[in-house]
This record gives sequence, structure tokens and C-alpha cells, in this order.
Amino acid sequence: PAPGAAGGAGWEQVREAHAALRALVPRITDPALRDELLRACGLLVAGSGPVPGPRLAPREVDVLACVAAGATNGAAAERLGVGPETVKSYLRSAMRKLGARTRTEAVAAARRTGWLP
Repeated sequence: PAPGAAGGAGWEQVREAHAALRALVPRITDPALRDELLRACGLLVAGSGPVPGPRLAPREVDVLACVAAGATNGAAAERLGVGPETVKSYLRSAMRKLGARTRTEAVAAARRTGWLP
């Protein structure tokens, strides 16, 4: 389903699952398993094909997924195993690429362009 096609708690569970899976990716050392996990993440986003618009780095998507699930910078940093300043840096970069002024705008733009479910 396209973003917004499903509503309520069920769609939020999909978004939370996506964020949790994205947070696991950097901890997987086996390249084949990591690629398989990224493909599974792709199944949760609209189309899962080439994403139009700005190109986001994998860590920018990871940070946006955490933010979309309601995480603060500190909580996202803990989940991703990086520092809060690193999260801020990735978030600022993603916001710039997406033309967003706020975290909420960045998440909405990432959903519109198919980066997030």
C-alpha cells in the first residue's frame, strides 16, 4: 500500500517495524544478510523501486525512520549506536536534501518520496 493508504495503529506498527529494522542494519556484519534485511525494509515502503527525487544516504534514512517513529535525537542516537550530534548532522542533511524546515516536514517529505512507509 502507498503511504497514507492504511491508517491507524496498524500503519504505525509498520512504521515502527521499519524503524526497528533500519536500526539493526548497521549492526549486521554479514553483507548478504545485511542486503537481505535492507530488501525486507524496502518491502515496507511504497513501490520499493527506485525512489524519485533527492538521494538520501542510508544513515539519513535510518535517522528519519527513528524520527518518524517518535524518537528524540537522543533516543535515535542510542538506537543507532551513534552520538546525538551525529543524529543531528544526518537529520540536518536529510532536511536540506528534502527541502524541509522541520523534523515533521522531513518525515512527511520522506514518506511522499517513498523513503519511509
